[in-house]
Amino acid sequence: MRIALVALHFAEYASRLALALAQDHTVLLVLRMDNAKSELSNALREALEKNVKLVLIEHQQLRQPGIFAAARSLIGAVTRFNPDVVHCQEYLADYAAWGTLRLSAKFPLVLTVHDHQSHSGADSALPLRKQWYRRQLRNRADRIIVHGETIRQEMLADPAQLNKSIASIMHGVLGVDECTDCETIPEPRTLLFFGRIEAYKGLRVLLDALEILQSRNSEPVRLIIAGRGSDLETQRSRVEANPAIELIDQFIPVEAIPRLFSRSAIVVLPYIDATQSGVAALAFAFGRPVIASATGALPEVVREGETGMLVPPGDATSLAEAIEHVLTTEHLWQKLSEGALLCAQTDLSWDSIATQTAAAYSGLLGEINFSQPRRMQ
Repeated sequence: MRIALVALHFAEYASRLALALAQDHTVLLVLRMDNAKSELSNALREALEKNVKLVLIEHQQLRQPGIFAAARSLIGAVTRFNPDVVHCQEYLADYAAWGTLRLSAKFPLVLTVHDHQSHSGADSALPLRKQWYRRQLRNRADRIIVHGETIRQEMLADPAQLNKSIASIMHGVLGVDECTDCETIPEPRTLLFFGRIEAYKGLRVLLDALEILQSRNSEPVRLIIAGRGSDLETQRSRVEANPAIELIDQFIPVEAIPRLFSRSAIVVLPYIDATQSGVAALAFAFGRPVIASATGALPEVVREGETGMLVPPGDATSLAEAIEHVLTTEHLWQKLSEGALLCAQTDLSWDSIATQTAAAYSGLLGEINFSQPRRMQ
């Protein structure tokens, strides 16, 4: 099968999928230049150059003169490759949406929707034109992939999606390149809160839980906050006033990620609302248990007592108790760590995900008549 993977965001995710698919298929991978630079390790980039046809496109804003050239580059690269199927990661930049919609009239289109609903906070303010792009892309896709059965059922409940074929395929592990200086044993009683820090991520809840733990005269708990975002500013005074917190206020370069996860005993996802989480996939790759809010499809990967613990969203007391339980219960951390690694090597492995994804492509081919172009709705 000839597969064109278009990922103008989510570069690492798409690259690992491309490599797994390339074991049995011919793959074109189209990435955004700056996104690839920030997300791909040298080892991953070298593997791509050996095993797939790689095309990099320069990102363009709406009013930049190169925006039409970027859309043409995307369309031209895929059309010249002449794939059996085009698989795009949903991304609503103007040139990406224009190019994908044009391609959908020529080739069967599979669309991976990483977040079927906008997150609360700053992410909810989606411009009207991007709302239109999102609606058109989902309407024009011949098959949609989401990361969890919970999300699939929610999308199927939407009247706009009643006739759409939607598959649930889990989010694969990230950050699996070898880390030569990482420790297997984490720093004692150390938590990690990682990634883009927006309101839906629940940093306030985690800070409340940390203060609860500190008030109980138990052994000290340390927290690493690594990342940046608008919600960090709302909590900055609390973060900087707490000596148990190590703040790394920057975009985390790809080469620094393995060491951060290896230092930490537990990765905490106190999300207020979420669809799924690439951070959980990162944690599992390093054998780190996750304590997460039971929201979206997170309970499908953070399995209670197997790979981590679940707490109600927004409940700082329950979060504090779960953290203390994992840190103090004999053998529990080791059990959860082993479960996280096993999940990474089985359910979230790229071989497994590529097999499921290729099956979704195969089920689609032959079902669609492209003799008549489809109109945008």
